Amino acid sequence: MIEEPWFPLTTERLLLRPFQPDDYQAIHTYAIDPAVVKYMDWGPNTPEVTRTVLNHWLEVQKVWPRNEVSLAVVIRQTGELIGSVRLAIQDQANRTADMGWSFNSAHWRKGYGTEAARALLSAAFGPLDLHRVWATCDTENVGSFGIMEKIGMRREGLMVAHKKGRAGWRDTYLYALLASEYLPGYN
Repeated sequence: MIEEPWFPLTTERLLLRPFQPDDYQAIHTYAIDPAVVKYMDWGPNTPEVTRTVLNHWLEVQKVWPRNEVSLAVVIRQTGELIGSVRLAIQDQANRTADMGWSFNSAHWRKGYGTEAARALLSAAFGPLDLHRVWATCDTENVGSFGIMEKIGMRREGLMVAHKKGRAGWRDTYLYALLASEYLPGYN
């Protein structure tokens, strides 16, 4: 564990920061969108569920150190919250973590997901000194595995009938990246 938080993170266009109480409406806007939650194991949210989730994030943010960090993704130029990202250390001894994201569909296909995911990888293999980062998605979620491929992750496997979704059992892709692949010469 590192002693100081490794965030907020700034990219060319984005700020990845802790959540704030007034983020509710922006979060709820994407959390009720059927396109956003189509492959998720949550949503579409009721107002109460979004409030509960935001309150949970706000409460958890008070604790440091912690193994799981969720951050709001904000367009720097406008201050608009367009999604969220998460990085969670799953195995401290082996220095592995998983990551994920959700974005408002009005901001899809603009490179924001890729930019935010790259920022998470920089933190994972930089200040967090992780060995391996992995992510999963539904095999039909082309946008999500597209982000994984753009940031250099490799598809490691297919988990058949891995998760029960709204339409029945769903297949899942597993992607991963090692620090040595991200930072050549790194052990």
